Amino acid sequence: MGRQCLLPLELADCLTDSPYFRQNLHAYEKELENTSASIKSLVKDIKEVLDAAKQLSRCQRAFANSLDKFQFDCIGGSQTDDEIVIAGSLKQFASLINLIEEERQRMLEHGHKQVIGALDTFRRTHIGAAKEGRKKFEKQTQKFCSSLERHLNLSTKKLENQAMKEVSLCSWTRFSDGTIPETIE
Repeated sequence: MGRQCLLPLELADCLTDSPYFRQNLHAYEKELENTSASIKSLVKDIKEVLDAAKQLSRCQRAFANSLDKFQFDCIGGSQTDDEIVIAGSLKQFASLINLIEEERQRMLEHGHKQVIGALDTFRRTHIGAAKEGRKKFEKQTQKFCSSLERHLNLSTKKLENQAMKEVSLCSWTRFSDGTIPETIE
């Protein structure tokens, strides 16, 4: 079950600010949120895997240390040839495990820098920048709308005052016309 593809944002729709454009824009914003959450989850899972690998490495090193220090107790005057070969093999095996764990450590450090660092950087710079741009746009829009609203309120009050003056003038004119007798020619 795949994800739906996002429809392209068209400039013409942006200019007309159509509901279609707003719907697509909200889909893009939702996808940014989902992507950010997915990256956070992925980074968390990778960190858990790396921590488990570090724990495995510690256990492997402890095991290698035990193998390296392993000694047969001598029965009699000296060790048998088989005991000497087994002890040598265990020391060699311990040495190989230590080499593997050193490489694992390098791989884990490199993986942390390359994978987690890159994902975090991408999430912060690209997705974070888009979120910041949206917040900045909303803040500017809010400022513009409140400024426009203040202007319209002032204009409305001025218009109301002007209208009241005109109504008052008309009333006065009608009153004065009604009280002054018409002159007979």
